[in-house]
Amino acid sequence: MKPPRKIPFFLTETGRNVVFYGSTAVAIGLFTGHYCPQTICISYYKDFIQAYRDGEERKLSEKLQQRYQRAISLLNLNEFEKKYIKPFVVYGFDVFNVGSFKSRFGGFVGIPTNFEYDSVDQIDRTDIKIRNQPIDWQSEGGKTLEQALVLTEDEQVFGIAREMLTMRTHKPLIQAIIPTVTWIFTYSLGSQLNERCNFFARPRSLRFALYTICGLFGFGLYSFSTDMTEIYYETDVDKQMARLGPDVVDAGARFYDKVLKKNIAIRQLTGDDYYTVKGNVNYLLRQKSAPLTLRKEFFQKGYKDFVGEANEDESQSVM
Repeated sequence: MKPPRKIPFFLTETGRNVVFYGSTAVAIGLFTGHYCPQTICISYYKDFIQAYRDGEERKLSEKLQQRYQRAISLLNLNEFEKKYIKPFVVYGFDVFNVGSFKSRFGGFVGIPTNFEYDSVDQIDRTDIKIRNQPIDWQSEGGKTLEQALVLTEDEQVFGIAREMLTMRTHKPLIQAIIPTVTWIFTYSLGSQLNERCNFFARPRSLRFALYTICGLFGFGLYSFSTDMTEIYYETDVDKQMARLGPDVVDAGARFYDKVLKKNIAIRQLTGDDYYTVKGNVNYLLRQKSAPLTLRKEFFQKGYKDFVGEANEDESQSVM
């Protein structure tokens, strides 16, 4: 007589409870991992991306402090918001933000070191490397990078103000909720299909196929939700900036033009295809952010229709 078939642990009631509690821990971990760097652990996150020289944090010059204050005045931040935001020097060439005005932990605006340059002659070429490799400044890519690293005061103020507007949104909270909700949905979907179709009694290969399909569906849902949220907030911030006047619109077009040129230069200097020929980030399947070419085009001509429609709506509401 054959001995009774041993039931795998995860098919038992105890095993299912272990999976349930483990999935709950993963959901909590996903939310914590996404939200804590923007709130409770924001100071550690800021220290991680802070620019250093000789082991010490780089300090903002008086010139950049004044341009930071110009960005505050441009957005007309209230006293409450001013207390919850601080500038710092960030590593790299891009303006950065972390945190939110919606959180009591506040936020930081990261200003890159190249904002110190008012002309090509001021560029500290010995201090700039790409992937720890020196730059050939005489090459076509090197000359393009020189021009892209020097931004006018208006362009710098635009970049700083753009990051401040981003911190006025609930973006950190929403992007922490998305992976948590998609994980819970994916786990619940797999669990319900297991129960209703009795996959526990079926071969392990079928359960593996079920989990794979659910996992791919959950990842697709997470990717779509995250990417659409990012693009929504980026385009919404650009629209808010366009409302601030023609000078800001002109600065925005020039700002994105410099960012695109910087990306093109990096592509030429490194020889890889992380950036496209036009300067956009080259995503394979996803679209994690709005294409920079479209953001530049918006400030060049698309803003006119948008501002015109906004003015019409305001006039109708007054009537």
